Amino acid sequence: MSSLANTLLLMLILSASVHAFNPAVSKDLVCQIINSNQYVCERHLVRTADGYEITLHRIPPKNVTHSHSRQPFILMHGLLGSGADFVLPGRARSLGCILNDQGYDVWLPNARGTTFSKRHIAMDSSMASFWNFTWHEIGYFDLPAVVDYVLETTGNKQVHYVAHSQGSTVFFVLLSERPEYNDKFVSASLLAPVAFLAHLRSPPLRIMAAEDEKLQGILARLFETTPAGISRKQFQHFGQLIKSGKFQQFDYSSKSENLRHYKSQKPPEYNLCNVRVPLQLFFGTRDLILTKKDLEHLTRKLVNAKYKLHELRGLNHIDLLYSTVAPRLIYKHIINNISHLFS
Repeated sequence: MSSLANTLLLMLILSASVHAFNPAVSKDLVCQIINSNQYVCERHLVRTADGYEITLHRIPPKNVTHSHSRQPFILMHGLLGSGADFVLPGRARSLGCILNDQGYDVWLPNARGTTFSKRHIAMDSSMASFWNFTWHEIGYFDLPAVVDYVLETTGNKQVHYVAHSQGSTVFFVLLSERPEYNDKFVSASLLAPVAFLAHLRSPPLRIMAAEDEKLQGILARLFETTPAGISRKQFQHFGQLIKSGKFQQFDYSSKSENLRHYKSQKPPEYNLCNVRVPLQLFFGTRDLILTKKDLEHLTRKLVNAKYKLHELRGLNHIDLLYSTVAPRLIYKHIINNISHLFS
């Protein structure tokens, strides 16, 4: 078996161990998990400007009157994940449940291509054209559609945002490309925020970055169905960040194609100077994807955003979601500091 095949097998095993419940088992898996923990679950459908239909799961606040004084929370999953990530650990350990117990209105988006968001007004997910997107489109189209829908539905003017990994990446895309959305966020708490990857320490991902041209055919179809659904271009885009050391838009590897898309022979870098939302940045010292060097590079770019950096010793990339200490070291901190961040 080739090194690339071994890498893919390892990644799928790891992702399967994270998603103990296979999202493909049921279209209502997230609601099943939420209901099994004795919470109410709602399903909402949001249409993006480019025609994708995004499923939002909601855990509405128990006290509707009191909830109007609190901005809602949007919890955005990472690569290979879905909204289930924030409820799967259970009532006492999942951020979605903990926030709802504190009286907050909790919204769980599912990015395009995931099991819960495989619809488009003009394309079917069996068509190659459906999968012609990267995480840029999730940040540019999906996330603003979600934010606008949550604000319109709840009657609030701002939201709190929590994201893991790629959920942070798309947040930076949105604010870099559409800076007017800064005003719609009270705060953002980013768990393992991925933007720069030059110092990534994960051997499997480095192999994938070096061999991204081989991610074709059946491998592409595999990514689109396992575990929750992603496009091949999402992996390719992250691979480009590893090789370039830059946080930039998708490189079409052709000067003519780049010129057509960007009016430049090289893809433009995202303008992180546009980010103005107060941030909390959490990272684990055992994270093989997000290194401290790359996180420090990110903070040097965030010249107009106040931020707090939280180093969590002994935690890896996925621990920030699933570790038994996450409620104590991360979630409690988010809740306790939400009203007086950076005072």
